Amino acid sequence: MAMGLLSALGATVHAADNPNKLRSEMAKAEQEYITLYNKLNTERQFDIVCRTDRPTGSSISVRTCQPRYMLRAVETAATERMQSAVSAAGSTGGANANGPDVGAASGGGVVSGPADKLQAFRQNVLDVQQQNSELMELGKKRDDLQKRFNEASKGGNSQ
Repeated sequence: MAMGLLSALGATVHAADNPNKLRSEMAKAEQEYITLYNKLNTERQFDIVCRTDRPTGSSISVRTCQPRYMLRAVETAATERMQSAVSAAGSTGGANANGPDVGAASGGGVVSGPADKLQAFRQNVLDVQQQNSELMELGKKRDDLQKRFNEASKGGNSQ
């Protein structure tokens, strides 16, 4: 009888640490964290914005979350590159076989953002979190789920 009880408990623990279930719980905890953080945050440029996109050539959607200021910086850089391309195309008249240099290779700095802005964002997240115990608990819950997910996935059964 004791073995049957232990087996049942073991099955419950194993089912709770199913990587797919843990991944779903992590996503839910992360969304709850972001929603509460954005509600408490007073610096709108530091709101966290999540988008789901399908990369070119892929049928798998990818969810990315970034602070609002980074999204704006990327949008501004893209607009500037397009305007530069239009200006360059008008002035070269097709003489440049490689096309205009629109700075596509130099966009990395914009995507990561200036170091001081990134530091300000991180500090803002910490400040908001430290002022709200519920937000802090959601962060801990998400971190714990990530740890359990990593452990459950080690055996190669992540699918």
